[in-house]
Amino acid sequence: MSAPRQPQPRAGSGASRPPLPPAPAMALPRGLGLLLLLALGGPGAAITIPPEFLQPPELTEQPLEQLVVFPSDDVVLKCAATGNPPVQYHWTREDQPFVPEEHPGVMVAPGTGTLVINASLAGRLQGRYRCFAANALGTALSLEARVIAENTPQWPKEKVMPVEVEEGDPVVLPCDPPKSAVPPKIYWLNSRIVHIAQDARVSMGQDGFLYFANALAGDSHPDYICHAHYLGPRTIIQKEPLDLRVAPSNSVQSRRPRLVVPQDPQPPHVALRGGTLVLECIAEGLPTPAVRWQRLNGPLPRGRASLENFNKTLRLRAVEEADDGEYECVAENSQGQARHSHLVTVEAAPYWVRRPQSGVFGPGETARLDCLVEGKPRPHVAWRLNGVPIEEVPGSSRRVVREGALVLSRLEPNDTLVAQCEAHNRHGRLLANAFVYVVELPVKILTPDETPYAVVENQTVFLHCRAFGAPAPTVEWLTPGLEPALQDDRAFVFTNGTLRLGPAVQGDGGPFTCRAHNAHSNASIIAHLDVKVATRIEVPPQTMTAKKGETVTFRCVAAFDPGLAPRGLEWRRDGRLLRETADSDKYSLTGDTLTVAGVDYADQGSFSCRAWTLLDAVEAEAQLRVVGRPGPVRDLQVLEVDERQVRLSWTPGDEHNSPVEKFVVEEEEGIFAPGRFVERLTVPGEQPWAPLTLSPYGRYRFRVLAANAYGRGEPSAPSAPISTPPAAPERNPGGVKGEGNETNNLVITWQPLAPGEWNAAEVRYRVQWRALEPAVGRWREETVGGPPVVVGGTPTFSPYEIRVQAVNDAGKGPEPAIIVGYSGEDLPLVYPENVGVEILNSTSVRVRWSLAGTPRDLRGHLRGFRVLYWREGWVGERTRRQVPPAPPGGHPRVLTVPGEASGVLLGGLRPWSRYRLQVVVFNGRGDGPPSDEIRFDTPEGVPGPPEELHVERVGETTLALEWKRPQHPNGILTGYLLQYRQVNQTEGGLPYEISFPAGTLNTTLRRLAPRGRYRFALRALTRLGPGPALLRQGSLLPEPVLPVLGSVKVGEVGEDFTVLQWTLAHPQANIEFEVQYMSKTTEETWRTSGHANSSLGLYRLGDLRPGTSYRVQFVGRNHSGERVAFWESEVQTNGTLVPSPAGGFATEGWFIGFVSAVVLLLLILLILCFIKRSKGGKYSVKDKEDTQVDSEARPMKDETFGEYSDGEEKASGSSGRSLGATGAALGSDDSLAGYGGSADVQFNEDGSFIGQYSGTRGTAAGSSGPASPSAAPPLD
Repeated sequence: MSAPRQPQPRAGSGASRPPLPPAPAMALPRGLGLLLLLALGGPGAAITIPPEFLQPPELTEQPLEQLVVFPSDDVVLKCAATGNPPVQYHWTREDQPFVPEEHPGVMVAPGTGTLVINASLAGRLQGRYRCFAANALGTALSLEARVIAENTPQWPKEKVMPVEVEEGDPVVLPCDPPKSAVPPKIYWLNSRIVHIAQDARVSMGQDGFLYFANALAGDSHPDYICHAHYLGPRTIIQKEPLDLRVAPSNSVQSRRPRLVVPQDPQPPHVALRGGTLVLECIAEGLPTPAVRWQRLNGPLPRGRASLENFNKTLRLRAVEEADDGEYECVAENSQGQARHSHLVTVEAAPYWVRRPQSGVFGPGETARLDCLVEGKPRPHVAWRLNGVPIEEVPGSSRRVVREGALVLSRLEPNDTLVAQCEAHNRHGRLLANAFVYVVELPVKILTPDETPYAVVENQTVFLHCRAFGAPAPTVEWLTPGLEPALQDDRAFVFTNGTLRLGPAVQGDGGPFTCRAHNAHSNASIIAHLDVKVATRIEVPPQTMTAKKGETVTFRCVAAFDPGLAPRGLEWRRDGRLLRETADSDKYSLTGDTLTVAGVDYADQGSFSCRAWTLLDAVEAEAQLRVVGRPGPVRDLQVLEVDERQVRLSWTPGDEHNSPVEKFVVEEEEGIFAPGRFVERLTVPGEQPWAPLTLSPYGRYRFRVLAANAYGRGEPSAPSAPISTPPAAPERNPGGVKGEGNETNNLVITWQPLAPGEWNAAEVRYRVQWRALEPAVGRWREETVGGPPVVVGGTPTFSPYEIRVQAVNDAGKGPEPAIIVGYSGEDLPLVYPENVGVEILNSTSVRVRWSLAGTPRDLRGHLRGFRVLYWREGWVGERTRRQVPPAPPGGHPRVLTVPGEASGVLLGGLRPWSRYRLQVVVFNGRGDGPPSDEIRFDTPEGVPGPPEELHVERVGETTLALEWKRPQHPNGILTGYLLQYRQVNQTEGGLPYEISFPAGTLNTTLRRLAPRGRYRFALRALTRLGPGPALLRQGSLLPEPVLPVLGSVKVGEVGEDFTVLQWTLAHPQANIEFEVQYMSKTTEETWRTSGHANSSLGLYRLGDLRPGTSYRVQFVGRNHSGERVAFWESEVQTNGTLVPSPAGGFATEGWFIGFVSAVVLLLLILLILCFIKRSKGGKYSVKDKEDTQVDSEARPMKDETFGEYSDGEEKASGSSGRSLGATGAALGSDDSLAGYGGSADVQFNEDGSFIGQYSGTRGTAAGSSGPASPSAAPPLD
């Protein structure tokens, strides 16, 4: 028995393999045409037959199973087929032949079998139609088409009555559009063509009715209009407007949910396989019920079940037989639940399990046409041959129907026919045409020879070898090694000749040979296979969590086969390809990264990168999770429990991937604080309701906002306002006080109630008071609108009982509490006695006192004491200098001691000072009289630092120091201690120390280390020891005295002058130098032209002869004071040399310059003598070393020394100006001799003392100052 050329799998050298998708159609050789559809395990494969052969008819276009037409529509029933010889068409109507020519207004479209019926005949000719397409080889049959003619729908006239309900009641607004074979789409709009807003409370059902779970006063509108849109006639009709009137009510009661849709009893739902199932539950109740769904016999199908219409509709797509069962909806609110179960049965219209396939057969073969159909209820299957029921076709012993298959044995050339398999049940109908074509043909391979194939490793490749012939040719494949391909377990050959090989490996590449043969002939082709490296993702993108507004970047790195092109990397979001756009910077694609800027909640989802080539593609996916503050809550409702208690309920909004931690309820009081919402309370995140107690006389609105880990979300829309009636005050004002601001009055004050606590439009205060001394008096009162109340004529500082009560038009507040206040205070009459002073140390004393007299003499509340003290000078200052005593007045320093005290520690005093002291008591009115005056002296202390310390370099190994007495000696000075060390000396080494008597204010240190830097610490001494040190640094490094020039050039040149210009190598102080020149043409010495300033940058060299060459040099003084040249060059003047007349030497330039220099030198010497005489003397420093230095000390500038430092030394050598040609580092304007004595200290060349020391360090031998008896502690 032979089957049609269907691609059933054949076994390789192993187990059989399931069929794979068919190969696509191949390009045909010239002269071939005519496609035949054959399946490779199903429809889709194609085979070509040479055009010289006949072909049975095949339908390419069929009429719709149902066609609904309206008065303006023609009836068009399409029918078209292919075949050779050409196809002829005819029609039947209601199973009877229908001849178009017999009906005017009916025609068949030329070139096809399409039937066209004029619109005017549609109503008369509606019914069932079928198309037949026939030629000499058989007849093909179309599906049966039903034509339905309808009139344009119109809404019948009806009288619409207003719908009147009370607030909180459920409402149903009906629609009921005219019936049609194609149901219309329903919309609810108002008269302004604006859609009626729908939510969990108000929504439209599948029947088009508008359902209100509970009515609000705001739902009252006269224009609820139902619109029905009929797609066929392209018509929209509308119902008469419905007038909904909702009466406000103060007795709205909560109620448990009740299901309005569906209504019991309800038959089971029948869902069709592959179709869509829609289940609905609409409930009414107060608060608005929330609806949820569950499947009682299993979970809801993932990916196919969705909730719509605010969870009221469950939609199940692509229904499967396993979806049978019971589905339950639950509507619930705070009052209870309502449930309903939907029983669902899944049935199916007929569907193909195995469809009959056309085939080409040779004589003597057996044809088998399978027709296997399933459905529920089980479909009825019938066969037709060339459109005629098989029962009506004359019998044949070679034709049999077995297990739903039509079998034709021992085929002959005239057995060619078209068979129809038709199946139907109550849900639908199936029809399939399949021909049996009996013919003898030689083998022909339709797949082109030398076809290249490419595949990546580990994938499957299909090598095609589409062979045609009758009888059917046998196909075999050979590997590049010319071995049978089926010896490899990975190989599989389909009946259409296609070789499947997989998974492919690198060694599979090469030429594969396909051979096809039958009894008449054979043929072969070559297929070239190239195996590439598979594309892979080496670094996949990572799932990310980001806050709203942040920027995130995904990275994806892929590896490709270098021989594969084109190739690329693309990004997708939820399957949608992402591209950069010029008008948005949301997505940025750079290389292997994707950047998403300013992420929002709408951006979260799946982001995938796809690396692709022409042969393969690989994807990696990551999730973007956007977190942030929660969205606003919805459906905020306020339910009145009683006149001062309400209950709020709401529906939580979007959590934005972070659970709600709490809900915040905010309240607006519209009478006293309109427009201002304040936080009232918070409730846990799992509690979408809150009870509230309201204050009397208020108009309240509420709003709710949700909060999570990222903050608080936006608030909900405000609720409808709630008002409460007035009531008596519930509390009295706080902060009641009584105290006088005059000596004879009592001022009563309090903190007024906030407006929200008035409980009425206004509030007043009942103020009562009575005296407690000398006896309890009677109550007096006054009612006022606010504080204060002033009671006059009271005794000074007398106690009173006071109470303040809030009252309004509705009554009085609670009984007020009594407080005690006092009338006005007066200045105290008492003063501290027994004042004494205990000396603790040089800066602190303890002061003690006692307070005598009666409490009434205080005449007020005791607030504390004040210690007044004056410093009158140093101890012994009056005796030594005969200073008169300080006047008793002056501004004292004050120490305030609050409360009842009998003493205080008085610190911050100056040592070795004379003080006087008094103590006063004070109350709220002021200070009382002072105590008796006490005088005391503070003991001696350590001195302060010396006021100044100047260090001057006077030679290469000599420094001169001078200082001033401390500003605060704090006692009798006994001397000074000088400590010093070289800066680069080890920090742990002991310093040198020298002690000086109190009268010595300068010294000279000799034989120091040349070019060394020293750190000095100078302390003053009293009998109690040394005080803090004054730190300075001194340096023996000479300052540079020659300018450092960057470049020098000759600028303008004239007949008798030239201009020299220069730049400095770096910023430096201005230095004066000489400009000298000499002629190159005559024998003469260097002549000085004048002095130049380095900072000026130019010098005009004049008095030159025209046309003469000169040598020019700059001369300055070095660190040793020697004159040295530091730049030299040549210049040439312009013009011609003209002999000058003889003259006296007085007209020569050198003589004039010499006289000017002498005058200038004399002037300088006079100025120096005047300065030294004004100083009262001078001192000189003799250098004992070999190096020549100046014999007179240079003056020093005060500003070159730092000020007193508490701990860290301050360098002074770098800030001083030059002291002369030798460049001494530091100086002072004052002569050291002007400060009293002086001291000379000699050192060896290395800076050590000459002589012996006492202890670790001693006084240098040869010093003119007194020696220290012992070594001082190391310098800090």
